[in-house]
Amino acid sequence: MTNKVESKLRDEKDAKRNLCKPQDNEEYDYITIPPDGGYGWVVLIACFMINLIVDGFLYAFGAISETLRKEFDCHEWEVTLVSSLACGFYLLSAPIASALSNKYGCRKIGIIGSVIAALAVAASTRAPNIYIMWLLFGCIGGIGMGLVYLPSIIMVGYYFEEKRAIATGIVTAGTGIGSIIFGPMSRILFDIFGWKTAVLILSAILLCCVICCIFMRPLQPIRKRRVLPSSDLVDDNVFNDTTSSPLINETKAIHTPDSNFSEVTIEQEIKKRSRADSAISTKSRQSIKAEDAVRPLYKEDVLYQGDTKDLPEYTSQPDIPTYIQQTTKVPETVEKTKMKAFWDIFLSMADFNILTDKKMLIICLANVCSMIGFYSPYLFIPKLAELERSIPKASAVFLLSIIGFSNTAGRFASGYITKIPYMSPLLVNNIGLIVAGIATLLVPLCQTHIHLIFYCIIWGGFIAFHVSLSLIIVCQTVGLERYSNALGLTLMFRGITALSAPPIMGAIRDATNSFDIAFIIGGISFIISALMYFYLMWIIRREEEQLNRTKKINNI
Repeated sequence: MTNKVESKLRDEKDAKRNLCKPQDNEEYDYITIPPDGGYGWVVLIACFMINLIVDGFLYAFGAISETLRKEFDCHEWEVTLVSSLACGFYLLSAPIASALSNKYGCRKIGIIGSVIAALAVAASTRAPNIYIMWLLFGCIGGIGMGLVYLPSIIMVGYYFEEKRAIATGIVTAGTGIGSIIFGPMSRILFDIFGWKTAVLILSAILLCCVICCIFMRPLQPIRKRRVLPSSDLVDDNVFNDTTSSPLINETKAIHTPDSNFSEVTIEQEIKKRSRADSAISTKSRQSIKAEDAVRPLYKEDVLYQGDTKDLPEYTSQPDIPTYIQQTTKVPETVEKTKMKAFWDIFLSMADFNILTDKKMLIICLANVCSMIGFYSPYLFIPKLAELERSIPKASAVFLLSIIGFSNTAGRFASGYITKIPYMSPLLVNNIGLIVAGIATLLVPLCQTHIHLIFYCIIWGGFIAFHVSLSLIIVCQTVGLERYSNALGLTLMFRGITALSAPPIMGAIRDATNSFDIAFIIGGISFIISALMYFYLMWIIRREEEQLNRTKKINNI
C-alpha cells in the first residue's frame, strides 16, 4: 500500500515537472524579448559599476606604477609590463569569456571572474619580485577581469533592444568615471597605507563585482511561430484571409535554469512593441529550443553597441519579436556534445578566415596602430608631469581624472554627432584619431601644467570617438551575421598590441630618459590608423559606386 502511494506521488511530481518544461515543437521557436526597462535598469546599473571598477582600476595604474618601480627596483619597461599584461589578457580573453558565458551563463562566469581577479591582485602583494607580479597581477588578474567585463557588455545587449544605444552609452560611461575616481583614490591609498595595503583595498573593491554579477538574471523565453519569407512557405492556406498571426494567442508557462517560474502572455509583449502585422509563418529548419533561447551569444546582435534601429536586419522586420527570431541563430551539428554551446561561440569568434576580406584586414591593422599609442597617456602622463615637468605629485595624478571627464563627454557626444547628415561613424572616428594624434605629437612641447591639462582634455575627448565607434564600424563593414567573428578578432589584435606596445614605450623611456619619443610614436600611430580608415572609406565608396552602376545597367 505504501509503495502504491509513493508511486502515485512520484508520478504526480513527474507530471508537474513536465508541465513546467518547455515543449519543443518544430512549428515554433523560443525567443527572449528584452524588456528595454524594468528590471533591465537594475542590470544596467550593475554593468555600469563593473565598467567603472574594472576599467577604472586598469587605467589608474599609471598613478601608482612609479611606487611599484621603486619597490621592486626595476626598469620602466618591467613595471609597465605588469599593466600591459593585464590589459592584453583582458582583451585576449574575450572569445573564451563569451563562449563560457554562452555555455554557463553570464552570472556564473562574472562571479568566477571577479573572484579570480580579486584573489590574483591580492596575492600579488606577496610577490617577491616583479616577475611574480607579471604572473599574478598581469596574467591571472587580467584574465579574471576579462571574465567579468565581457558578461557586463553581453547583458546590456541581452536586456536592451530599442534603447540599446542609450544603455550602452550609460554603461561605457563607467570607464570614464572610473578613470576620474580611481587615479586620485589609488594615489591617496598608496600615500596613506603603503602599496601593499592599498593594493589589498583595491582588490576588495574588485571583489565587489561579485555583487553586481548576482543581478545578471537570464530572461524567460517565450514561444513564437516560425516566420519564413513567402517564397519558402509550404502551407496550402498561406494566403487565406483567415490565416492567424504567427504570435500564438496563448499563455505559455516556462521554467529554465536560473529563471523564475511565471506566465508570459505573448500578445501582451507584442502589444507594446508591434510595428506592423507579422509575416505568415510555417515549418522550416530546426526550431530554437528554450534552453538555446536563453543563451545570449546565439543572438547575433547581443554584442552590438550601437543603435539597433540602424541595422538593416532590424528595419526589414515587422516587429521586434520577429527581428529577434530571425537574428537568433543556433548552429546545427550532426553530433551534439555537452560543450556545444561553448564551441559554437569560441570557434566563431576565433575564425581567422574572415581576414580574407580586405576591409576586415584593414580594420584589424588600423586597430593595431591605434592601440600602439592608446595606453601611453594613461600610463605615462602622471610620470611625465611629475618627473620631467616638475609638477607636484598630487596635481599630476589629477591629469588622469581630466582624461576621464573629457572621455566620458566624448563618448556621449559621438552618438549625437553621427546623427548629423554626412557625419558617418567612420568619418567621426577618423576625425577623432587625427585630432588625438596631432595633440599627442605635440606633448613634447607641453612644458607647463596648463599645457598638459589642455592635452588631456583634447586627447580624452577625441580618442573617445574611436573607442565608441570602432566596433560599430566593424558591424557596418562585415554585416551583423559575421559581427561576432569580426569582433573577436578585432579584440584579439588589440590584445596582442596591448601586450607589446606599452613595454616597448617603457624601454624607450629607459634608453632616452624621456617620455617624449614614446608620445611622438603614439601620435604617429594614431594618424597612421586614421589614414587606414580613410582608405577603408575609399574602398567602401568605390564598391557602392560600382553597385549603383550595376543596378543602372540592369534597369536598362
